Amino acid sequence: MTRVRRKRSSTSPHRAFTHPRDHALPDFTTVREQHLPEGTADWLDSVVLVHRLREVSALTGFTRIEAPEWLPEEETRTRPVAPLSRNNPTWVPCAELRGEGVFLALKEERLAEWERQEAVRAREEILKSAHGAWCTARRVEPRWPGIRYVLLHTLAHVLIRQFALECGYGASGIAERVYARSGPDPMSGILLYTAAPDSEGTLGGLVSLGRRERLGPAISQALEEARLCSSDPMCAEHDPRIHSRLHGAGCHACLFAAETSCERGNHYLDRALLVETLADDKCAFRP
Repeated sequence: MTRVRRKRSSTSPHRAFTHPRDHALPDFTTVREQHLPEGTADWLDSVVLVHRLREVSALTGFTRIEAPEWLPEEETRTRPVAPLSRNNPTWVPCAELRGEGVFLALKEERLAEWERQEAVRAREEILKSAHGAWCTARRVEPRWPGIRYVLLHTLAHVLIRQFALECGYGASGIAERVYARSGPDPMSGILLYTAAPDSEGTLGGLVSLGRRERLGPAISQALEEARLCSSDPMCAEHDPRIHSRLHGAGCHACLFAAETSCERGNHYLDRALLVETLADDKCAFRP
């Protein structure tokens, strides 16, 4: 049995993070880093330190077998959900968590150029084919989140693993929020944050890791670790079409995160899109 949580629109938070002005609110405090980490200026647009943030989750119903957040976002609005009560409730249980985080925005022109590469389009067709078969088996309409989402989601996971080694939080205590959208109003950012009901989520360890002198080495080490998995070559050569999987080159040894960390249940991940692997060196965003 899976809880259904009401999700807020991702557009407004993304605009708040990418706004050039810093925010100093009781529940939302941000400071934009003035200088990017060394070696990231060609693909990273901005880094925002989020000293305070608040996350509110509302329990609105239940589903069985498949968690709704694992499905395409549009599908969750029409999927049958078991109500909490016989009558329409006048209130629902909520959890309010406070924490800190780091927001990374990627350069739109660099991402758009990468999306147009032939090798990337060919890789997307492989992932979309597996995605279509997965959705057909579950009788849901295939709604592909886009190759940009898979790339940003993969980057978020490799950073979660590296951040956990350096900031003092456990990997299961660092969550993600991916903002990915192509088109006339694009989004290309990831928020890595920790939220806990006690003071552990506001100790400053994650924010300090977002500073220029520490973030650069952390990103470099994370990308280097992603190039090789202890399950290679099987992991790198994984074909998602064989068993209708929602991930490409990825497994528990290299990419998968705890359920409390990943917003998509370890779906839509592929190391080959981010870095060169043993099986693919043509579509990496960071070769």
